[in-house]
Amino acid sequence: MSHNYSSDSDDEIISKGKKLFGRQRSIHDVLGGGKVADVLLWKNINVSAALTIGMSIIWFLFEVVEYNFVTLLCHISITAMLVVFIWCTLADFFNWSPPKIPRSIFDGQAFQEFGSSFHERFNQALSKLLDIAYGKDPVLFILVFFASKHSHFCITDTKQKSTSLLAGYSDN
Repeated sequence: MSHNYSSDSDDEIISKGKKLFGRQRSIHDVLGGGKVADVLLWKNINVSAALTIGMSIIWFLFEVVEYNFVTLLCHISITAMLVVFIWCTLADFFNWSPPKIPRSIFDGQAFQEFGSSFHERFNQALSKLLDIAYGKDPVLFILVFFASKHSHFCITDTKQKSTSLLAGYSDN
């Protein structure tokens, strides 16, 4: 005859193993208790491994190989165009259905609104600049003049310092 007794101390030991530093909430709850916590705690192994591998590849490309982000985007777009071209060519050759790529993603109304808003703001800025250039607001004209001169001096000073640094390093 076996006696199966449970004590409060056994439950306390078991519950402390699942809690963070003996607190009331578990680690899963502290991390939000959702899919993010599952990924961070490696409960969803496939997603966690894919994210780790993906981030490692991105780190390797940008930090170790010193790959440029714009170059990466260009290479991805060229590769995508090449894949679509080969797919369309093989579809014609083997009588397959060609890829269904939408002709337009955005409607024309969104671009018209953006264009009219940009056009309106550009005209306002150009009007203000012309008012400054004509001298209609002399205080603002003087302020813009000195600000542009100051920025010009800062840029040329920085260029001269970098040129002198490069010249100093080239002398062996």
